Formats: sequence, C-alpha cells, structure tokens
Amino acid sequence: MIAPRRTLALLGTAALAAVSARCTDGPTGPNAAAAGSITAADMLRRVAVLADDSMRGRWTPSPELETAAAYIAGEFARAGLRGGAPDGGYVLRYPAGGATAPNVIAIVDGGDSLLRAEYVLVVAHMDHIGAGPGSGCTAQGADSICNGADDNASGTAGVLEIAEAFAQLDPRPRRSVAFIAFSGEERGLWGSSNYAAYPAIPLQQTAAVINLDMISRNDPGAVFVTGLDSSSLGQLFDDVARAHPELNLEAVPFTDIGRSDHEPFVWRAVPYLFLFAGLHQDYHRSSDSADRINPDKAARVARLAFYVALQIANETARPAWHAEAAMGGAVAGTVR
Repeated sequence: MIAPRRTLALLGTAALAAVSARCTDGPTGPNAAAAGSITAADMLRRVAVLADDSMRGRWTPSPELETAAAYIAGEFARAGLRGGAPDGGYVLRYPAGGATAPNVIAIVDGGDSLLRAEYVLVVAHMDHIGAGPGSGCTAQGADSICNGADDNASGTAGVLEIAEAFAQLDPRPRRSVAFIAFSGEERGLWGSSNYAAYPAIPLQQTAAVINLDMISRNDPGAVFVTGLDSSSLGQLFDDVARAHPELNLEAVPFTDIGRSDHEPFVWRAVPYLFLFAGLHQDYHRSSDSADRINPDKAARVARLAFYVALQIANETARPAWHAEAAMGGAVAGTVR
C-alpha cells in the first residue's frame, strides 16, 4: 500500500534550481520568520491544553468538546483572524446525536483582488473518543480517559500554529486561507461531512484542502502524505518540499485516501493533501497522552504544511483535479 519514499532531504544545486521558479521562499526566504513561529514548545503547550484530563477525551457531543471549541475560537481571535461563520463568529453548528456540535472556522483574507475569492482550507479534527464505559476508549488500569494527544490534538495544534503564522505575513497571501477544526470525526466524519454538504465557503471557491491528523508520533524523519497523485498538488508538494531541506522530513506517499476529514472533499473533487504520521500502540487508548508526542516532529510537519498552503495560496493557477487518478476514477472531475 505504501509507495517508495519521496525524499525531502538536501538536494543538489541543479535540483533546487529546477524548482526555484515556483518556490522562491527557501529556508532563509521572506516567510521563514512566520514559519519559525511554529515551535515545538508551542505545539506541546497546545496539545497539553486539548489533551488534558479535564477535556475527558473531547467526545462529540459533550460539554468538554464545547470547551475545546471555545479554546480554539479564542486562539483564532487572539491571533487576529476573522471568524468564518455566516454570523461573523467562529463557530458553525450542525446536528449531532440528538444535539448539536461545533466546527470552528477562521479566515485570513487574501490580498489579490481576484484570487482572494478562492480559499485554501487547512483542517484537522479536534474531537476524540471520550472517556469511560460506552465511549470506545480502551482503559488502562484506573485511567479511563482517552486524551487523544496525537489523535488529534496534534493536528489541531498544527492548524492553530499555521493560522498564527499566516496572520504574521506581510504581504498577505494572494488567495484567502481558512482554518477549520472539525468535530465528530471519530463518530464517522460528522463535522466535515456536514460542512462539505453545507459549506460556509462554496466548494466552487475552495481551491484545496490540507488535512492534518496524528502528526506527532513514529519516525521523527517521516510523514505519510495522501493525495499526491489525485491533483496537480503532487508536483507542487514535491517542489515545496525540495525547497525546504531544513525540515528533515521524508514524505511517504500513501495510496489509500485514508479515512479522515479530507474524505468528504475528495468525493466532491476538491484537490487535497492528507498529512499523517501513522498508527501506534497508543492509538485509541488512554495512553495517547501529551507526554508521548514528539513536539519537534509535529512542528516540522506543521511548517511543511504552512509552506505548502502558502504556495497554493500564491499560485496564479488553481490546482487541477486528476479525475482518473483519484479513487480509481470513481470521483467525478467537477465539484458538486
């Protein structure tokens, strides 16, 4: 299922020159300071908040999930991003298990008079599988809270860090960038499916989706990437990666689309990339705690996602969907 690795290691002068026309922002480029604001310390701090026992596994729906959503919305506001909900706020609500549940959305507006009507989405799921009997959490001894530090406080922390980095950019990116924390992923992609069906930003204006899910464990020098062959984003991703050898990552192409919050967009032919560090022995167990993540790896994956999102936002041409390569040709080539 896993194809040969694509190396994000140091390349020779000729190889770097081949991508220089596209990627002008290398390790010491004009956006390096913004990327450098994504730190291991900040990733760990954010994961510790979201994966604290007081969050009781962020089940959808639950009061603790609402607390997590309020924290994320507050961090977006603190960074200076505007709310992306129709009422101008940060929270989108949808029906969930006889109640309602939150998605959280914030926007950095693009600077190009034409392209700012198009959006790059950077997303992660903020929920997890809860605590106690009936939650799906595998207890270990007296610990019955599945904190979900890697799954997926790490990806959510990445979205927050990337949003903060985008807020620092001057000039702004040409396209607008939206940052979304979905809930209900663990219940069956509830939040992302509802969003894709009733989007705050029309899908016709959505240029691409980058999804971060479980980015802080396993090999510190590798990350799985899905979606490379389904659109022109594959070449863009490779070009950006080659321009940033300082990240010390290898991208491992994943041929399965992966069951996470990009999937509802895939079925609607929206170009996507899914960054994922792989499963581990603490997956869906109470031992998936903040002290077991690798915050340095998570920060480097988030920096890579920042640079890729920025390149998509600044490209004149919108990413092109490769209908036959995606899902074995099962996905139509137009947004519906």
